[in-house]
Amino acid sequence: MKYIHNTFLFFTTLLCLACSDDFLSLSPKDTLIEDEFFLNISDAEAALTGVYATLQKEEAFSNVRDAADIEWAISGDMYEMDGSANRIELHSLALPSTNTILRDVYSAAYQGISRANVVIAKVVGMEEGEEETKNQIIAQAKFIRALFYYRLVTYFGGVPLITEPLDANSDLQIPRATAEAVWQQIENDLNEAKDLLPTTWTGNDVGRVTSGACKALLNKAYLWQEKFDDVIAISESLFEEEVYTLLPDYRSIFMEENENNAEILFSTQFREGVDAEGNNLVKRTAPRGAPAEFTGGAAWSNFVPQQHWVDAHEKDGSGRIIDKRYWAAIIGPGERHQDMSAFMMPDNVPAGWSHSGYIMTKYWQKPTLNNSGVNAPVIRFAEILLNYAEALNERDRTEESIVQVNKVRDRAGLADLPLTLSKTETLDAIFKERRMEFIWEPTGGFSDLNRRGRFLDFIEAERPNFPSLNVNQKPWLQTQPILFPIPRDAWDRNKALEQNPHYTF
Repeated sequence: MKYIHNTFLFFTTLLCLACSDDFLSLSPKDTLIEDEFFLNISDAEAALTGVYATLQKEEAFSNVRDAADIEWAISGDMYEMDGSANRIELHSLALPSTNTILRDVYSAAYQGISRANVVIAKVVGMEEGEEETKNQIIAQAKFIRALFYYRLVTYFGGVPLITEPLDANSDLQIPRATAEAVWQQIENDLNEAKDLLPTTWTGNDVGRVTSGACKALLNKAYLWQEKFDDVIAISESLFEEEVYTLLPDYRSIFMEENENNAEILFSTQFREGVDAEGNNLVKRTAPRGAPAEFTGGAAWSNFVPQQHWVDAHEKDGSGRIIDKRYWAAIIGPGERHQDMSAFMMPDNVPAGWSHSGYIMTKYWQKPTLNNSGVNAPVIRFAEILLNYAEALNERDRTEESIVQVNKVRDRAGLADLPLTLSKTETLDAIFKERRMEFIWEPTGGFSDLNRRGRFLDFIEAERPNFPSLNVNQKPWLQTQPILFPIPRDAWDRNKALEQNPHYTF
């Protein structure tokens, strides 16, 4: 969906005078500006563009702050090469309320929610425009609002639940809602939105939120809450659409020329260029110091796969990795790039290129002089299959569960799991597939482990530096689920906020 064009930025700027980057920071002129702006469908579409644009921020859904800094570096399967203080705080599980990454994730979510609230409220009151078109605009904004609240509730627990636009006269001292209330709002938004949106879009609209995307996020929301019957029902409703499937080739899922394919239920849209519609995924992937003919304008190799994650892949009798996902997305010592065969990793990889000797190539597909146009996957069909499998297993339909897991394994070139596995063995197998399937995506890492209470056991077994983490001296890690601290910056603005257990502001 490359429909976020610069021609809309003038309108988006007007809208965003009421929606600055600071949490609940408002202008006294905001109401007047919005009332003068929302007059017709063109205005509403321009404002919706501003809602979609909030997903592109690195601290939103760009697979940088979320997928890399939080999900996969906290789980320990990826290594952050810069060693910046804010990242070390996360990866060492210190988790202070002053951490700037958590602050920015929290703030970005409320910016997206704020813009969505304005669109929902104002489009409802518009006199012009067909009802179906207005309803679809509102439904897309509700999905994005639900997506941001999903992030907030899974990271922070109950948070201020804001579903109406705020203005300069609003009381900004807003206490936290319960986690249950936030989950209910997510479900309400998605259930309302899914019935108003098409199963597919065409032309320049491809990449917008669909009914399937709403069902997929409901699938994730139900799974987090362990509403397993609802997971099964919404999954089967999604399957009935017959829109989404596993692609035969793992690498093709992520290729820029194949974006918005049949495996992608929702992704953040990017366009290569020097403007704000590109991302830094190529720069953050390609090895620093490698020839510019392969990397383009910059190469930072911020995030690299750890050796113990590589070692976890299934192998043949000679010790060679047989999992096709490795060969589709990783290169190590002496291995050639999948798309640029002239590039080969040295046998002795310089430490500046990669701490582990490995580079991930999911997003580094070619050199780029500007920002990359590779879309950032948010929800894939493979995740829906594994979520469905987990729910089936919890309802003692273990053989059916294993069939779903084997669909993911078949694509990876791996042998089918036997249908005789126990319920516990099947759950372990599901989490193993998440680990190998979703590296550097916003699922499969910390949050999935956390929701099932598996995180501490996992890092004890898998992170070589586990003894240095001093887990027993960090009481915030002993809660279920583990919550991040409410950022100090948010409390500075909203003294009604209460901190999560074991943290201070």
